[in-house]
Amino acid sequence: MKIVIVGGGVAGLVCGRTLQRAGHQVSVLEASDGVGGRVRSDKVEGFTLERGFQVLFTAYPAAKRQLDYPKLDLRTFQPGAIIARAGKRSVLSDPLRDPGALFPSALTNIVSPFDKLRTVFLVAELKRKSIHEVISGEDLTTEQYLRKRHFSDKFINNFVRPFFGGVFLENQLKTSAKAFKFDFKMLSQGQTVVPAGGMGRISEQLAEELFKSNSIRLNTPVKDLLTDESGRYNGVQLENGETLASDAVVVATPAPEAHRLTGLAMPQGQTSTINLYYAGSSPVYKSKKLVLNANPEPFVNNTVMASNIAPEYAPPDQHLLSATVLGIPEGSDEELYRRGLTDLHRMFQGDAHAEVALTGYRPLAIYRIHYGQFAQPPGVHPTLPDNRSGKPGLYFAAEFTEASSLNAAMVSGEKAAKLIQQS
Repeated sequence: MKIVIVGGGVAGLVCGRTLQRAGHQVSVLEASDGVGGRVRSDKVEGFTLERGFQVLFTAYPAAKRQLDYPKLDLRTFQPGAIIARAGKRSVLSDPLRDPGALFPSALTNIVSPFDKLRTVFLVAELKRKSIHEVISGEDLTTEQYLRKRHFSDKFINNFVRPFFGGVFLENQLKTSAKAFKFDFKMLSQGQTVVPAGGMGRISEQLAEELFKSNSIRLNTPVKDLLTDESGRYNGVQLENGETLASDAVVVATPAPEAHRLTGLAMPQGQTSTINLYYAGSSPVYKSKKLVLNANPEPFVNNTVMASNIAPEYAPPDQHLLSATVLGIPEGSDEELYRRGLTDLHRMFQGDAHAEVALTGYRPLAIYRIHYGQFAQPPGVHPTLPDNRSGKPGLYFAAEFTEASSLNAAMVSGEKAAKLIQQS
């Protein structure tokens, strides 16, 4: 079969590689100058920058199937996080996976002892359940679910809002508890990592075979999808007027573009983020943990010394600080850089070394990610589009058929490829 795939993000690449390995003729059409969608890394002044803060959970089932972890040369975060609040930094971690954090985690009062015990019970419960069991049954918002399990305001506000705010790109915790439980299970069962060469290495690895066979065309936006007299989808028309015929068409784009191309209903709503990068000559802190901002009215939601995790992210004798802002606040680049640095000083207030180090940091790059994820309120997942569009010859391979995650994108690509081969 001849298959055209519109979109060279993770789902499209997984779908294309799977079909090509099965002997089909594949053409992946990517509108931009590189594959991966948001899962791309840029080089700026010798620094490796992600397009929005991103990590890989090694426990992702689809990632285990699709990726060669050793070849990605992974660099690992320490479990848990540092919580910045009221001029203090508190360590909260799993002592079983992070023995060095045993005493700091036990002694901190940033969350209550009962919350720590409830967390142990939650981890044990989610570990013994299958993914299907975890995401089945009643759906609530993440906040409703946590309150139903009697977690305190301290735990929710000081840890969950900033930590999962960085995962969901919203800190009101309106996201489905099914997404929370899945991510919490993945966090507790594996490691949080980035490739030494940046998250873009994931997309490059998925695309390698397709590039070798000249099956990917970059800078190739699609204007329209084509159908025959019976209504079957049989190709695409490019923006330059060229047409490509096929036996099947796979739309592997974000939801808004999929709606434009097909006119079919797609998930509504989105979450957005800004990623600020700063470069300096001295690390602000030494650990390999994420730092969460639990202060009132935060501008920066979370920050990380990216070069602590992966020294390769920065040139020799330089350091890279990544700061995540939720939403797209108004302001020029200069204003946003200034607001970010001011809030970083607030997060590290009282730490003389950190405050001195921050004075030497300079703005490096800013990414405004207007469409970070599709919104995932409770009840949304059963309503998502199927990989089969309901139209002959037309399929979807994108996270909007599953959930908003790297794992979901890969699963969607796998499912679309399987359905095409069964047709």
